[in-house]
Amino acid sequence: MIYRELGGDLVRYASALVGPDDGPDLVSEVIVRVLAKRRLADLDDPRRYLFKAIGNEARSRHRRRAHRSSAPIAAGAGTTSVPDPDGAVDAVLDLPVRQRAATYLVYWLGYTPTEAADLMGCRPGTVRRYLHLARRRLAEVLDDAR
Repeated sequence: MIYRELGGDLVRYASALVGPDDGPDLVSEVIVRVLAKRRLADLDDPRRYLFKAIGNEARSRHRRRAHRSSAPIAAGAGTTSVPDPDGAVDAVLDLPVRQRAATYLVYWLGYTPTEAADLMGCRPGTVRRYLHLARRRLAEVLDDAR
């Protein structure tokens, strides 16, 4: 029941963090891991718990990939190609996972920084900092592309 209710949101969030090719797999891994430990119905706030778990797993995947590879990897490596004439999509995919998560939750989904912080498991000031860093990085990249 909870997966039917939240599944689409979870897959979109995961896809924003790890790319559209890996998003559904990440959600499946997290759901299986959570169900092995507890029932989703027993959680006080399953939405918050699952969003945070997906963010944690996305960061873990990024660290594992970086550790396995001696060369630096792009955060969006392995994602489906999207037309990107000004480099905006690539710039967003190259943001660190937490900055990408904050950007997605606030700018794409319309959450306030406080609501995004609740889903990410951090403080609102931390989300505002992630947004500031993301805006600064995106401005640099997009200015260089012009």
